[in-house]
Amino acid sequence: MNNRHLSIKEILGYTVGSIGDSTCYNFVLSFFSFFMITVAGVSPVIAGAIISIAIAWDAVTDPVIGYMVDHSKSRKGKRRPYIFRSLIPMGASIIFMFMNVNLPQTQKNIYFLVLVLVFWTAYTAFNIPYYSFGSVLTDIDSERVKVSAFREVLGYVGIFCASSVPTFLVGCLLKKGFGDSQAWLAAAVVSAAITVVSILIMWRCTKGKEPIEENVDVPSMHARDFFREMWSLMKMRPYLLVIACALFTNVYLTLFNSNLLYYVTFNMGMGETQASAMFTAMNIVSIAFIPFITKAVAVFTKTGVFVACTMFSGIVMILAKFVDINSVVSGCIYVALVGVGTCAYWMCVFNFLYDVIDYDEFKNGKKRDGIIMSYYSFLLKLGGAVAAGIQGILLQKSGFDATLAVQPEGVRSMISSLFTVLPGICMVLASLAIIITPLKDRKMEALRASLEKKRNGEEYPIGEFESIL
Repeated sequence: MNNRHLSIKEILGYTVGSIGDSTCYNFVLSFFSFFMITVAGVSPVIAGAIISIAIAWDAVTDPVIGYMVDHSKSRKGKRRPYIFRSLIPMGASIIFMFMNVNLPQTQKNIYFLVLVLVFWTAYTAFNIPYYSFGSVLTDIDSERVKVSAFREVLGYVGIFCASSVPTFLVGCLLKKGFGDSQAWLAAAVVSAAITVVSILIMWRCTKGKEPIEENVDVPSMHARDFFREMWSLMKMRPYLLVIACALFTNVYLTLFNSNLLYYVTFNMGMGETQASAMFTAMNIVSIAFIPFITKAVAVFTKTGVFVACTMFSGIVMILAKFVDINSVVSGCIYVALVGVGTCAYWMCVFNFLYDVIDYDEFKNGKKRDGIIMSYYSFLLKLGGAVAAGIQGILLQKSGFDATLAVQPEGVRSMISSLFTVLPGICMVLASLAIIITPLKDRKMEALRASLEKKRNGEEYPIGEFESIL
């Protein structure tokens, strides 16, 4: 295995893919529902249903693709072929999803449903092999933290491209006389181009980086084995806690990001340019906070740092419900404080998953990074679906009317809750899931040392981590 230090060039070559990952994921997550409801004329409930159906489809495709990656025997590697084949359908579907097609309402609803199914399937085919790739670059925990730091910085570049750039571009085009449909289509084209180019660069830079020994004695794919592996994973308590954390966090992320534009538009009486400023403030603070989290993880533990940061941001969001956020300055301060927890999540979550992969390999004798990442990917999107469903139902119940420039007081109160207290509660729940995980950092360091001896056929101790087995 890779018990070695990575060069900066190697780290950058891999982590540049997170620009494309963050761009496409956050652009769709933040604006697809808003586009369908306010531009394409889809009802909030139908829009939520479209996103939820797509996630139900992912319940099938995510573990299947993860299983296929684990059992791939390609000479070109287990992961890179899937990444390359996902690029065209992923980029094209982003563009077509943000076209306000002139169709009867039923056909329009079906149009958006088909495209979101294509997008999430293609995203899964990229996302699972991309992040499982990180588990084989190196076995050294400190190097994994370093990779996470670079990936986080470039991930925030992607978030900036997915949030600040589109809202700024849409705002500028609207001022120049373009229609809503034209402005959002232009934003989608830019987001798709950034996604495809950055992932293509990563694909080229990682050539030859997958371990050759992975292609030796890879078992064939069988439906019965697939379901057995699913069941065995669902019995692993440490894994269930990590993916529960992912579920709660991504409900928070979807509610917070998608309702920021609603809040700025209807509660603050402003527009896309001001929303862009708030997104930018959150991204800048999050990037600036990365070195502090990296240092804190080295001094303390990633579990402790994660819990402290996410709990802080969760409490800030809950308390913000009782504060009047009515200016760009107060809005920027709020999203910046929330960004602390978001930064900690993206810095730590993949290392939690890599801990599970190492734990599973030691306990069960299998390296199942693909299928382990698949349920994370599924919960990532399930969180988005749950949030989209909640948002659609609550907006509809509150009396939201997309044709009104000024919404009733009850609607504005609901938008405020969707932007503050509800995502805050989800962030606190995500923090609690990690508090009770048995895979603590020091035990995992001892387990990894014994795992390397086990791979080499040597005698290995288990005393320091016997309790987690």
